[in-house]
Amino acid sequence: METSYFVPQEKLMGFMAGSAMNGMEGIHLYAIADPSVKRLLPPPLELVDPDNPMVYVYVVNITEPTFGPWYLEGGIGVMAKYGERAGCYFFNLQLSGPSALMAAFTGRESSGLPKKLCERILVERTDTYGRCLIERNGVRLVDIEIEIGQYNNPSYSVAQENCQNTPGGMMTEGGCLLHRYRMDDGFRDMEIVYYDSPTRFHLWEPATATVKLMSSIDDPWGDIPLVSVLGAAWMKCDNIVRGTSVVHRYPDEEAFSTLQYLFAGRYDRCLLSQAHQIYETK
Repeated sequence: METSYFVPQEKLMGFMAGSAMNGMEGIHLYAIADPSVKRLLPPPLELVDPDNPMVYVYVVNITEPTFGPWYLEGGIGVMAKYGERAGCYFFNLQLSGPSALMAAFTGRESSGLPKKLCERILVERTDTYGRCLIERNGVRLVDIEIEIGQYNNPSYSVAQENCQNTPGGMMTEGGCLLHRYRMDDGFRDMEIVYYDSPTRFHLWEPATATVKLMSSIDDPWGDIPLVSVLGAAWMKCDNIVRGTSVVHRYPDEEAFSTLQYLFAGRYDRCLLSQAHQIYETK
């Protein structure tokens, strides 16, 4: 195979064409946070339900992405809105595996997804037991265990239940509210974009879940004040990217203050410090 730093136009036309994260398998979890989670939401975003903010956590194996080999991914966010547009505001996503680097770069640069690379993601299931966890810099940021059968809250329900009885799966609409910006001797051109990403579910098995969140100096997952778990599921799905649209533009003078909310999801503390060494043997 010939390689060059110059890519022919006909090859470049295929860049992320029809991108989709197909063959996802793992755990989706829904929980209620304390209303104080609002302090972590950058204005002008608002919580969809200020009294009972819903938190969404997922950890999955993406077995057939259209843009590379498999990789593992997990994220945590809260349901937010801007005007009439609602979606998940992600605090952070973690990736690991063969396609993790390219998935992180393209997701951050094109859409503003707050992605980082981590050392370990586990997605496992045996019979009715499932477990997922994420570890970065020696800290287990999230550890979820499920028992398949019913939700923690028996009255909870979601649209994709019984999707396995629908030929070809069940398509559900959804998306995220994300931040993009330009770094040029500071932060400029900051905007909120709606990331339009419907999901086709092929399997959804309700489950009772326990979840543990922990913070490291770089990844403050434990800062999300969970109160109760509504329920979880072991699921299989395909996630499609339709595109992004700008819903809000910040004046440049507000970009720096907005980055106070965004920094930890995208960068590590070493960028704020003059003393940053790690010496370790294994």
